[in-house]
Amino acid sequence: MLKFKLYYDKDAEEAWLREMSLNGWALKKFFLGFYTFEPCEPGEYNYQIDLLDNWSGNKSDYASFMEDLGVEVIEQWWRWVYLRKKAADGPFEMYTDAESKINLYSKIRNFFKIVLVIEVICFFMEFTATIRTGNVIFGIFTVLLGAISLAILNVVWKCKWKIEQFKYEKS
Repeated sequence: MLKFKLYYDKDAEEAWLREMSLNGWALKKFFLGFYTFEPCEPGEYNYQIDLLDNWSGNKSDYASFMEDLGVEVIEQWWRWVYLRKKAADGPFEMYTDAESKINLYSKIRNFFKIVLVIEVICFFMEFTATIRTGNVIFGIFTVLLGAISLAILNVVWKCKWKIEQFKYEKS
């Protein structure tokens, strides 16, 4: 089965993948919002999504390390890594303490801050083109870029909020 979804929220995406597993569908492949699923026993897998520190490291070392922990690397898309573990092997949570969660959400927030800056620059360029030309197509793209910028800003805000929550837990 092939499904298309765009997620900006790691937690929501993981919850959806768990729900799919509970309905008997295991993630097999991911690329640019396209998720490929294969049948599985309902609830057979638990999923986690990780953000690598950089994309130039040795990916086979990461995969070997995960396999040693009983975790399967399903897919890596740029710096995002999709992982699964058999539910029968127990709970699957990569980041368990407040400090590691703070580090993870800080990485995610910083990643999306960079994307946000790029989107905002594109938005203003498109906005300028719309004003200069009065072209409806440019206007449509301006609105689209504005919506994407707001969605990314929402992710940055959620990460900031989660970091504050974990700092509160830690203290």
